[in-house]
Amino acid sequence: MPLPTPQSLPAATENSPFARPTRLRGDGLTLLLRWDFSTTFPSPTEEAIEAGRIQREEAEPENVKSIHEEHAREMLATLNDLEAVLDARRRGVDPRNNKAPMLAEARERLRKFFETEPVRLERNYQNLLGVYEEVFGDEAAGAFDKAVRAWHAGVAVVAESKSGQTPQTPPTTETGRQRPVPLPPPTPARPQRNSPHRVTARLPVPRPLASAIAAGHFGQEESGKPVRPGPREVREITLQHADNLVELLDAIAIAPADRKENLRTRFDAGIAAYAEDFGPHAAQQLEAYVRRQAAQDAGSRRGR
Repeated sequence: MPLPTPQSLPAATENSPFARPTRLRGDGLTLLLRWDFSTTFPSPTEEAIEAGRIQREEAEPENVKSIHEEHAREMLATLNDLEAVLDARRRGVDPRNNKAPMLAEARERLRKFFETEPVRLERNYQNLLGVYEEVFGDEAAGAFDKAVRAWHAGVAVVAESKSGQTPQTPPTTETGRQRPVPLPPPTPARPQRNSPHRVTARLPVPRPLASAIAAGHFGQEESGKPVRPGPREVREITLQHADNLVELLDAIAIAPADRKENLRTRFDAGIAAYAEDFGPHAAQQLEAYVRRQAAQDAGSRRGR
């Protein structure tokens, strides 16, 4: 998901992870990081600005705070959803009504849901974190991941430069109960980028090519003017395209030999079409992403 621009953000509320402290865990547990993502924040990388992933005016401190706030809300919502699904699966109930299904068909639907939904939510969280990393860099992404998971666990986050400050209270659930989820183990150091053209297996959210816009690939407005999709629209386009490509890879893996070549041709055509709209580097990144997703899906099936 693209990082939201400050203009699109709602006003901060008391349920924001950056609201004033109200209540901390009884054990006083805090997490010390380089930034607390409440009063101190990393800055977007020059690479991200030059690549157009974020505009220079959006990199001003007040805008950076708003971007972090909205991105944290989305990541926390995903973790909350994932926890609710896993809890319902443990108890054998439908998370929509907290009741065990009675009919065989309903039980089968719920079984399939519990197989796919945790994977989808984990993927969504990693996509959100990946987009953040594209703008703020590896080190900041590692710290932000730990901060969001700490807030989700009801743990306060304190900046190293302000270790004497009053710890920031993490956000609470709708019921006000702070969830007792353990913190994850430290994230291993991630390799630094050696080149701005390195292909990463992460969902791309590129700028559409001017030639594709002029050709009307994204449609036309009522006035006849070509549509220029923004980051959110591009992400939706890319997600839909990626889902179709993953399905093709899944089909190739199980198809008889006489059908594989046709499916591979369709897959290559899908990558080429994306390149026409967003450029070859974005298409290479999309291909790396869908191949990784297909491999993960295959691994999940083998593990069952």
